[in-house]
Amino acid sequence: MLKLKNCFSAFFLFFTAFVFAQEAQHNTGVPAIDTLKRFDWDIETKNNSQAMVHLTSFVFPGGGQFYTKHYVRGGFLFAFESALIYETFYNKYRQRREFNKNIREFKDSVEFYSELLSSEPESPDTSVWKATEKAKKRILSNEESKKKASRDLWNSELAWLAGLHIYGIFDAYGIWRNNNGHNTETHNATSALWRAALIPGWGQIYNNEYGKAGMLYMGLFGSAISYHSRQKMVEYHSEKLHIAKAEEDSQGISIEEEKVLFFRKKRNQYIWAIALFYIYSMADATVDAMLHDFDSPTYFVMLPTLNRGFSAELGFSF
Repeated sequence: MLKLKNCFSAFFLFFTAFVFAQEAQHNTGVPAIDTLKRFDWDIETKNNSQAMVHLTSFVFPGGGQFYTKHYVRGGFLFAFESALIYETFYNKYRQRREFNKNIREFKDSVEFYSELLSSEPESPDTSVWKATEKAKKRILSNEESKKKASRDLWNSELAWLAGLHIYGIFDAYGIWRNNNGHNTETHNATSALWRAALIPGWGQIYNNEYGKAGMLYMGLFGSAISYHSRQKMVEYHSEKLHIAKAEEDSQGISIEEEKVLFFRKKRNQYIWAIALFYIYSMADATVDAMLHDFDSPTYFVMLPTLNRGFSAELGFSF
């Protein structure tokens, strides 16, 4: 839990530092051009405080979107994040309640076998004593495995919840930035590619696609924490498998081999997910850079000036 909080705090500090390190937007200086809507989801609003966008999006699910009057996007974020909060913390509460309900049965079983073991101290080599000791160990081991599996699931759910919140922060900042002037600088596909290859998400930020960067970081953050948690489970059950083999416990060997295989498969799924997110970030950044001016009104308005050598112009009206 502490590691997850530290990761999230470090990530937020990195994002904040990166935002304030960005260059100011370059506008044409012509109000008629700079005030044109760049995206079809632009919404006119007087709520243009960058500090409020950061504060509301960090504190409240979808807060930055609500502040900038993007109520549909804010509503989706609020609904999804609220559902995930409910699922994450309610599951934790439900599992604890289930453990407390069964704790009496668990304690009774341990006490029962403990009494049997203490009743035959003079004959520890008998098969009955060994079977009793093995039964007690298995009960304790099963209970510990349940708690470990519960913690593993909760780590993943909390990581994806934090990732979704990170996406909301990035998306809110992207809305604010794109609704406050238009960047007229050109974006180079090669520059976007090497940035995305060096640091996943940097290519999207270079293209001013902050929502995509946030979604990428959500996937990478959730996958990385889930991978780490599954790896811990693989190591835990591998150690138990080693102990079972040393004790020649055939039943324990079978159980632990199955659990090691299960968690190894889950771990490997997140390795593939991280690799695919990384490849996607490079491809997406490159394509966005190539099509950066495709739907820019500034580009079309300035096109006659940029192409003075042409005697004919093609106009579109809607």
